[in-house]
Amino acid sequence: MPLRVLYVFTARKRGLVAAVERGEAPDTLLFGLNHVAAHGIDAAFHEPDYGRVGRVFARQVGRLGPDALQLRTLPRFTDYDVVFLTGAWPLLLAARAIPAHRRPKLVWLNMTLTNLIRRGGWRARAVTMAVRHADRIVCVAEFQRRFLHERLGIPYHRLPLCLSGTDVDFYDPSMAAGPPKSNANELAGKGVVLAAGRDAGRDYGTLVRASRDASYQLRLVCSPRNVRDVTLPPTAVVRYDISQIELRDEYAASDVVVVPTQGDGSTTGSDCSGTLVLLDALAMARPAIITDRESVGDYLPAVRSAAPQARALPGIGALRVPAGDPAALRDGVGWVLAERGDAQLLAEEGQAHVHEHLTTRHFASRVAAVFHEVASSRGAP
Repeated sequence: MPLRVLYVFTARKRGLVAAVERGEAPDTLLFGLNHVAAHGIDAAFHEPDYGRVGRVFARQVGRLGPDALQLRTLPRFTDYDVVFLTGAWPLLLAARAIPAHRRPKLVWLNMTLTNLIRRGGWRARAVTMAVRHADRIVCVAEFQRRFLHERLGIPYHRLPLCLSGTDVDFYDPSMAAGPPKSNANELAGKGVVLAAGRDAGRDYGTLVRASRDASYQLRLVCSPRNVRDVTLPPTAVVRYDISQIELRDEYAASDVVVVPTQGDGSTTGSDCSGTLVLLDALAMARPAIITDRESVGDYLPAVRSAAPQARALPGIGALRVPAGDPAALRDGVGWVLAERGDAQLLAEEGQAHVHEHLTTRHFASRVAAVFHEVASSRGAP
């Protein structure tokens, strides 16, 4: 009999599920939902349609935040063996009201705990208290496991590592259309440098400084808040909140994808800011440059013997540069644009690495193993 697992999301997913089925979006943010059946998991999620009164009530509860709104799923917990929470931390506390013999195992997906706890404040204290009640906390980088073990004393066996993955069926170079229209076409022939991502941990300021007086075209795909305090050059092309299909076309048309983040010293944004965009770019066989941070090493082990520049360190499929270092970033971009043959070989190496180890199917396999393990465990966490 398949293991019954309830996924709890903080954002509505029904539209995404439909878009994935139509081939219009990647399945990355379903976190394995559509692949775990291959591993003996009967997965479901609860996303009710409300009438007029229900919508008014949901809006009022939603003012407390999307985490609080998901308390609506609590009555369904006893129908499942495992509940996988991608957010909604109040449910970890509320579930204590369920008698132990009827309570499902609770698995939390850790995307932001390290930075949240390091920032401090009432929310950090509340979430810290809540996650102690999780039977397992799935971490997507090794440093997250170490942090939670050292800071909260959580045993390593409750902190399984499940590296993230990208949707290689969607991010397939053969699926891309022609190059996007540009308002700086005269520069495109000298190279196209793309940076994408809306996470608050991005550092587009360093990228702009690295691109000062550059002859290539700089393209950004982000949200307005990402560049609110950044003075963009007049030749930069900025696109806000475009579709995933349009983003795929941007990847395909670029000569290099840059993922600049604020590094490990910052508590802004998610714990592993930039990882998913990096994997998307590599799946598209694009040369990539990413800010070096602890989490990057889990996904792209360094290859120190082949550094093209003193400050740009190659990993498997991408270059890694220090945080906040525009000179190193400029060197890395310059190498990619000057040595396109070698850069493309690096990108193809990265594409192969992603296909072999870092797809959404790989993530589903890893997280399904966690579900089976925790369901078979006995007693308190």
